[in-house]
Amino acid sequence: MKVPSYDKNNRRQAFERLPKGAYVCKILNIEEAKSKSGKDMLKISFDIAEGEYKDFYAKQYQANTSEDKKWSYDATMYLLFPYDGCEAFISRNWDTFWADVEDSNNGYVFDGNEKTVKGKTFGGLFRIEQTEYNGNIYDHTRLAFTRIAQDIRDEKYSLPEDKLVAAAAPTNDDSFMDVPTGLEMDLPFK
Repeated sequence: MKVPSYDKNNRRQAFERLPKGAYVCKILNIEEAKSKSGKDMLKISFDIAEGEYKDFYAKQYQANTSEDKKWSYDATMYLLFPYDGCEAFISRNWDTFWADVEDSNNGYVFDGNEKTVKGKTFGGLFRIEQTEYNGNIYDHTRLAFTRIAQDIRDEKYSLPEDKLVAAAAPTNDDSFMDVPTGLEMDLPFK
């Protein structure tokens, strides 16, 4: 068999994941969008504004050499507009976001024009969220809830629980791994 050559410049870039935690974030862009079910929502792109991970997503974006690079899904928040008959959490998320942005930016008052929020800060609580795709489970660090930025600086928060795919959720079983009985194979270690 002849092994094909390779392009050293086409290697996959190293991927660093933001650790779960609490961060002060800055809104970089905001635009109106539609959810998959046709509901009005805002698509809010943000980055980490302070601390060790400042500009975390911008650095990842700049380091990406692929032609189709996009802003990280993990640094994008989707906020549904409240609508008649919507679940209470949709209205609460809407109200909480705007209140947290106002209280994080001295003197800022939301006037109904979403474009005025660009450049404003807010606090964010990030957790690990897993997604399953083609039988594989992937971990993402995602914004779970917003808070007032000063509460993050003052460490007045509790981190939310991770959102794990049921198949990947840890069990109380102390065993390392279940190996079927009667299976004959060479183990990769001996």
